[in-house]
Amino acid sequence: MVARTVGAEVSFDEGFWPSVQRLDSSDSHRVIQALNLFAKNPEHPNLHLKPLKGRLSQLMSVRAGRDVRVMLVKRGNTYIWIQAGNRRDVYDKAERGQFVVNPNRRFMGFVDATLPDEERREPLPTSGRARPPIATAVFDHWSTPELEGAGFADDEIEQLRVCLDEYALLALKWPGDRIDLAVELVELTPEEWRAGVAGGSESTLRAAIAEFGGLTGISPLFSSAELARIAAAPIEDWMIFLHPDQRVVVERAYDGPARVRGAAGTGKTVVALHRAWHLAERWRNSEPRARILFTTVTGSLPRVYEQLFLRLPATEPGAVEFLSIDDVAAAVCRDAGIDLPRVDASWAEGAFHRAFRSVVTDGSPVARSGLTAEYLRTEIARVIKGRGVETLDEYLSLVRTGRGVGLTAALRRQLWELAQEWDQECASAGTVHPGDVLIAALRSARSLAAPRYRSVIVDEAQDLTMVGLQLLRALVNSGSRDRADGLFLVGDGAQRVYPGGFTLRQAGVEVRGRTTVLRVNYRNTGEILAAALAVAGEERVVDLDEVFKRGELEAATIRHGVRPVLSLYATAAAERAGLVKQLRDATGTDQIGIGDTAVFCGDDFACGAIVDALSEGGMAAQYLADYDGTPTENVKVGMYAEAKGLEFKAVFLPGLSASFPPPRREGESEDEHEERRVLEVSRLFVAMTRARDVLVLSSADGTSALLASARDQFEVIDA
Repeated sequence: MVARTVGAEVSFDEGFWPSVQRLDSSDSHRVIQALNLFAKNPEHPNLHLKPLKGRLSQLMSVRAGRDVRVMLVKRGNTYIWIQAGNRRDVYDKAERGQFVVNPNRRFMGFVDATLPDEERREPLPTSGRARPPIATAVFDHWSTPELEGAGFADDEIEQLRVCLDEYALLALKWPGDRIDLAVELVELTPEEWRAGVAGGSESTLRAAIAEFGGLTGISPLFSSAELARIAAAPIEDWMIFLHPDQRVVVERAYDGPARVRGAAGTGKTVVALHRAWHLAERWRNSEPRARILFTTVTGSLPRVYEQLFLRLPATEPGAVEFLSIDDVAAAVCRDAGIDLPRVDASWAEGAFHRAFRSVVTDGSPVARSGLTAEYLRTEIARVIKGRGVETLDEYLSLVRTGRGVGLTAALRRQLWELAQEWDQECASAGTVHPGDVLIAALRSARSLAAPRYRSVIVDEAQDLTMVGLQLLRALVNSGSRDRADGLFLVGDGAQRVYPGGFTLRQAGVEVRGRTTVLRVNYRNTGEILAAALAVAGEERVVDLDEVFKRGELEAATIRHGVRPVLSLYATAAAERAGLVKQLRDATGTDQIGIGDTAVFCGDDFACGAIVDALSEGGMAAQYLADYDGTPTENVKVGMYAEAKGLEFKAVFLPGLSASFPPPRREGESEDEHEERRVLEVSRLFVAMTRARDVLVLSSADGTSALLASARDQFEVIDA
């Protein structure tokens, strides 16, 4: 049994948080406010905590607004929050069922006998751990004489015997007092009943939550202090709630590499974090020395993910390693004794320009191509080095997935020469390109006597280079054979923020039969997602295995709120001043804190201007590069590409003037410009879909044609 504790403790039914998310944003915040008040004082008069039905069901309601109620179970100082919703809907649900605890079948939950079979909960294990068999009928733990002694007639006992689950029990056409008696007794053993123990006790409920609550979707109990933390709901905590529909993906056993994909807001990162926790628990018992890696491309994100991971119940520091792919490669090289020069981006940049001046002469294929130096540098970094191309012949025949500019054989030969010269210039400068570290690490990993990691989880996998993916595969496998529950890829090609690409087949990774598509958007309101798709939905997407239009992957939304705002200003100075005011207005209530907001821009220069404007306006800000996932009372500021993997209650996107997407540069070919334009739109889409509740776009001195075409999705304010 669970020891009695002082103060109220709360558990959540698996349907509670989805019911909150289905509310309008203003009502969902009212529920969180009620939870916050409840954490301080369950009997606070503003909550109007009152019983809904009779003594045995112990159903109560909390008022969270004029027409918003929460149904909960109360036994002593232990509560289970069941569902939030419209007052009438909640009361109607309460009338249709009861909360039932059956320790013999290890079942607990609200039972509505009118639900169709596919929506009814069953007492099934939530992990691979062995459990004793579950009883096949509701009253298997009572004999017929014992039921007679409890006051049931022969015909009633006959009907009880054929009830195979609690739904069948509540579907019996009996008077209410007879159903109440059956519900009370199903919770007890005959010995407990004869000893005078009453059904519906707090101690029984607490023991049930601890021993088998997870079998039917009841969370562990949270203390008042823990409840206050959840109710305060900094955005970092909202980011770790796992929807029950995602649990199957988290806990599934895969016989090889697996992939999870889905549109923005479908909870891919949450699934990845819970998968890491699940594997840590599994290997802790069966393979105590097993190492688990959680990795991604962006250097600052692992710190954020680690903080989010530690917010999950029962996690332990060090149970999972959180490293960027570049840090993984560096560690592999270091442990193998490979002595490489340090990576210095500015030195490598200078080395490239020296190589360019040396190789590219007037009239040469590159000079005639109309391609910019930036495109050529990216071609070498993301294709030649990113694909691990080792010979000119290999490059000449390579299918350059994800690159829209065709390259002639003569152009490829000169690019190969440029790549070789760049390597020499880097060596002379005492530096090395990050791609070379990945290549060296891959060579080392392929010669390891044993795998470095038992499992590797990759978030934002669509932005890895092929060498990066092959490195991770080598680190988790022994030889060429893929291990069960080894490589777990999470990503969405529609949210790519880096150029280039490859297919899983090209990388030698097979996920057929082990791919899950998430189709419900739990983050964005329907209005925010509609606006983002109106802006970027028609864009062509090159995924790891497919090509499609972004809008074709649209997910269903379960939340609705205010329309996104498009603010039009005459000057950039007016836009920055307006941004400060809009941030103040958005955080002027207790629904959105300053730390729940972010401003994303197209480049570093614009980010600096925003930070200065916020500082002048008396608002604290921090760059995303310095954010590690710990809640702070600062506005987060960063570039579009840095937004990936994050979410905020309110997002502001200034600078979307007529020059966005950036126009064609002098000397830039049409194909190169189109490839760059598509990437910029993808980055904007990523930034827009970071917003949970509030999205504000703005422009000065003209509006992007991209936004003009989607104008009807916004509330337009001519400031």
